[in-house]
Amino acid sequence: MEKNTYIPAERQKKMMEYIEANTSAQIRELAERFHVSEATVRRDLDDLDQQGALRRTHGGAIKVDRSTSYESMYSEKIGQMLDEKHRIADAAVQLVHPGDTVLIDSGTTTFFIAQALSHHENLTLITNDLYIAYQTPIHPSSTLIVTGGMRRQGRQELVGTNTENFIRDTHVDIAFIGVDGIDLTGGATNANFAEVGVKRLMLRSAAKSVIVADHSKFGRVALARICDLQEVGLILTDSGIDADMVTRLKKLNVQLEMV
Repeated sequence: MEKNTYIPAERQKKMMEYIEANTSAQIRELAERFHVSEATVRRDLDDLDQQGALRRTHGGAIKVDRSTSYESMYSEKIGQMLDEKHRIADAAVQLVHPGDTVLIDSGTTTFFIAQALSHHENLTLITNDLYIAYQTPIHPSSTLIVTGGMRRQGRQELVGTNTENFIRDTHVDIAFIGVDGIDLTGGATNANFAEVGVKRLMLRSAAKSVIVADHSKFGRVALARICDLQEVGLILTDSGIDADMVTRLKKLNVQLEMV
């Protein structure tokens, strides 16, 4: 390893480039990469946070969401955090048992969950995501149901009164729900209002509700609030989540599983 020779401004620029490329980073990770002390990294991140270049989290920083109302296109999101999403999906299917009724929210992590369930027997899968419905093969003993509703313009998910009424009248064993942000005070949030009503009803309709989100979603607050974190049966994420965030979530009695 080369000894650090960066001046502060150059080092901060390199840190920003690294965080932009990786979505998030931890203090220890940056200290090792740039060969400086963790105290120096904290000062650099604090400076960058004050400049609005990134957002500080407990133990690190995340790429700033330039507009909390901005919603990434499906084609952009599905290629991000692929390893993490596959690990989350593999863990999620372990929570499903033969004969279960499974509600699958729209999204990219939930897409991989649906794919991982494709060979499981005697399941009833329900989704409001047309892409999931079209792309998911199912075992001959299983059934796949689409909620119905109004397709969002330029999207593949179904929303609106008909979707909400369908879910309101449904009782399932487990629901897998995607979110755009998870914050200690902001709760679980979403980048658009159209889906929030559907997600809230999914939480209520399930004997066990599971929010699935990779570590980049933590410390982020999106436009529309879905619920408090304590209202969720389980949050399933990957091991990249910041250690301080884990500690604080557990102090709030939030059920969390990392894979």
